[in-house]
Amino acid sequence: MYVKWYWKIMNKRHNITITLIGLLLLVAIGAYVVHRLYTRPVLPPVKPVSAERIVTLYFYDPDTDTLKSEQRMVASSTDIVDTCRTIVSELERGSMTGLSRPIPPDVKVNRASWRNNGVLVIDLSDNLVKETPEGSSAEISAVYAIVDSIAKNIGGVNAVQLTVDGRSLETLETHIEIDQPIAPDYTK
Repeated sequence: MYVKWYWKIMNKRHNITITLIGLLLLVAIGAYVVHRLYTRPVLPPVKPVSAERIVTLYFYDPDTDTLKSEQRMVASSTDIVDTCRTIVSELERGSMTGLSRPIPPDVKVNRASWRNNGVLVIDLSDNLVKETPEGSSAEISAVYAIVDSIAKNIGGVNAVQLTVDGRSLETLETHIEIDQPIAPDYTK
């Protein structure tokens, strides 16, 4: 009788021990899984790769009364509006070689969109009209600096249509018509 009672107690203790070990093992495995799922290693911040490219810009040379090209590095973008903004912004910054800035300060690109046959429509702020100096040379160099710089640096541009604050104007001032797309002319 003592042996049966002993085996009953031992089986109960053995079952309890095995059950407790099993539960502890399950808790440990669960804690490990939760730890692996919800804790991530802290990685150092990744610096974005800034892609740059060389662009050709056109600035006014008062000695020859023509536009001269100048190259510089700018941030690269695949977005057409960003690319146009970068080019116009660089024209505003002015020449690095002493040529004259062809457009007035604070000219902004509002929008840019493609039309058929490689025509890029660029809508500019009205500073272009209000602040471009009077005279045919200033007007022609402002228009062609934009058109030539855009066409040279954006593939597929056959002509540029300029609008001002969403409006198509007949001329910038009085000397050059801008109500139609303008083909680049690198001899101006």
